[in-house]
Parts: sequence; C-alpha cells; structure tokens
Amino acid sequence: MKKILYWSIAVIITLGSVVYQRATGPTNPKKYSFSLNGKEYDIKLVRSLETEITLEEAKGDYTLPGKMTPMEVAVKEASDSLSMTLFFKRYRSNDTISVIKATRRGDLFTVMLPSQPPAGKLEYFVEFSDNGNHTSMGYGENLTIRFKNPVPVWALLPHIFLMFIAMLLSTYIGVISFDKKQNTRIPVLLLIISLIVGGLIFGPIVQKYAFGEFWTGWPLGRDMTDNKTLAALVVWLAAIWGNRSRNKRWWYAVAATFMLFIYSIPHSTSGSEYDYSKKGVVTGEIINTYVNPESSDPHC
Repeated sequence: MKKILYWSIAVIITLGSVVYQRATGPTNPKKYSFSLNGKEYDIKLVRSLETEITLEEAKGDYTLPGKMTPMEVAVKEASDSLSMTLFFKRYRSNDTISVIKATRRGDLFTVMLPSQPPAGKLEYFVEFSDNGNHTSMGYGENLTIRFKNPVPVWALLPHIFLMFIAMLLSTYIGVISFDKKQNTRIPVLLLIISLIVGGLIFGPIVQKYAFGEFWTGWPLGRDMTDNKTLAALVVWLAAIWGNRSRNKRWWYAVAATFMLFIYSIPHSTSGSEYDYSKKGVVTGEIINTYVNPESSDPHC
C-alpha cells in the first residue's frame, strides 16, 4: 500500500514539473490577449519553426536558395476587417526591420518568413489593425523564433520517454529515501541507465539532427539543456557513492531535489544558437536585443 502511495506522489510531482517546464519553455508558443473595436481575442505566437535550410546550406550563403517558412497565427472569430502585419529582423544583428503583411484565409493569418539556418533566430513582433485601430504583441519583449531541422521519431521519442522516466525515478527515489524498508537499488540502477541512454546518447543525436551539433554543453559550450543532464548524472553518481552506508540515504533525497530543481529550469533556456557572424552554432545567452522603440515604432 505504501508503494502505491509513494509512486502516486512521485507521478504527481513529476507531471507537475513537466507541465511547468512545458509552460515556461522559451520555444513554446507565447499566449497573448488583446482587444480591438470592442472584440476580445486570444492568440498564440510561435517561438519555434522547422527550417527549409539544410545543414550543408547553412555553411555557405544560405539566402541564395530563397527558401521560405510559413508562420501561422490563428485568431478565432476574427472580424472581417482585422489584418495582421509582422515586423522582424535576425536576432543579435544590426539588420533593419523587415515588414510583411500577412495573408488571411478565414481566421488564419499566414506570413512567409525567410528560412534561417538550424538554430538561427528571428526577433519579431506583430501588429493587428482593425478600421484604423492598432495594437502590437511582442513589441519590446525579446520575442524570437528559433529554427530547427526536423528530428526523426526514432530519435526523439526514446529521448523524451527516457528523460521522463529518469525524472520519475529520481522523484520516486527521493520520496522513499527515508523509508528504510523500501529497496532503492533497482530504481537507482534504472535511473542511471535512463539518464545515460536518454540524455547522453539520444540527447546528442536529437541535438545533431535539429541544430547540427552533438554537444554544446560543458566543456564545449554553455548549453543549459546539455549541462542539466550532465549535472544530474554527476550528482546522482555522487549520491550513490555517498550512500555506501545504509545510514546515508539522505544523499538520495538531496540528489532528487537537485534534479527536480534543475529540470524545472525551462527546456532550451540558453540553448543552441546560430551565430550569423561566424556562420556556426554557438550557445546562446539570455539578453535583451530588441530594437530601440524610437527607431522601430511601426507607426512612425
């Protein structure tokens, strides 16, 4: 009966962590609400798109093929006179702002954006207009779209599944760590296997397909996602070493708390980023680069 209770607690905590990470991740769509001419609207602005540019093309002048990627914004029950305009430039660049008027089909607004190299980013905001009234979303907020290559299912699904299992096992071990009657040996072994296979084998494979690099964490870079996996493994190995005596199972509680904390950091934070000056993938930082409002106001 206790084991069912422990597993239930672990599942609830793990699912809560996953939902939080999903909601706060920098590549997940950002929700906005606005009002125009007395009508209320709710929209989502994308922060991740699949690119049409191959890894080979990214090494040269990737603009030559002129490849484009559609970006869509759904506006439910939009008025017939509602229109959308998108303002964008390459992230961390001195580019002038480009302006594109969205095409509309029913309640779906579509903009064709120039495809960027894998891990390349566009910084943007949108403006909605209706009979002379305007409102902007994402203006001055460092809102970006990161482009990625498609990742095959055979690599992505095992990575996601095994990392979820690792989080679940870690939480479960933390919950039972103070109950000496509960066996931790098998869960700990499965946890280490899940972390290694899911995080250090399939993780780099996913990264390679998506952004062209196997590893951008320490010591090669500062990719937070890579570093989180590495840190979790190191801490758990330290906990196993520290738990050689049966009276020191609190090590597991510390390791589980640490893993829960680091995996609450939004996924893809300070992740892989294409450096347009170096024409290669580097590790990004969280900085504010939006264009000075005095020079970019769409109404000027």
